Amino acid sequence: MDPMLMASLFGPLAIIVVARYAFPPLSDWIQEQYGFLLMDYSNFAVTFLMLVIPLLPGTMAGLLMLDERDENMIAYYAITPFTRKGYFLYRLLLPCALAISLSSLFILLSGIAKIQIESLYTIVLLTLEAPCLALFLATFASNKVEGLALSKISGLLFAGPIIAAFTPLPWQYLGAWIPSYWPAKSYLLGIAGEPSAALGVFGIGLAYHLILLIIMFHSFLKRID
Repeated sequence: MDPMLMASLFGPLAIIVVARYAFPPLSDWIQEQYGFLLMDYSNFAVTFLMLVIPLLPGTMAGLLMLDERDENMIAYYAITPFTRKGYFLYRLLLPCALAISLSSLFILLSGIAKIQIESLYTIVLLTLEAPCLALFLATFASNKVEGLALSKISGLLFAGPIIAAFTPLPWQYLGAWIPSYWPAKSYLLGIAGEPSAALGVFGIGLAYHLILLIIMFHSFLKRID
């Protein structure tokens, strides 16, 4: 199995195991040592840890597309029965499938996530971040080394859950340009018993992610044409 595919699969599985079996005893230990109850912040931990799940397959797909772009493989696929459309579907649907399945497993098995309708909003928005990241890397990196360097920028996405959880209104809306803000905010609103607000945030976040995806897709097409 390709090492990047292994990381995309087993990395999120490791996160699920850590959340289920390490988070509760760690919370107990911190409470005994410092009087701080980490479990009080489990909802934030869910939004923070779940963000890792789409980033791994998104990075994997982006680096693969970058290699294939530099080797002019996409032009080759365009003249085969596979077609360029088939190539894009294959390369972008795989990280989406990994993201949606592994995010669902996290909700079901982590032991710290709440199973509710708003969890679906979070899963959908996080899933869309995988192809956005893949296209970002494949478009703006000049080579694989630069692609790995650009993938570090994805660390900025972790600011989204932090802003959604800890920044008071209305200041937190200044972070609304960060894609990861929207799945985190939708989940936290659902936990807080505000389903209508969570649905509204999901709708805005969905539109924002689709716009980003369209922009990234057209930018990549210009790069390869």
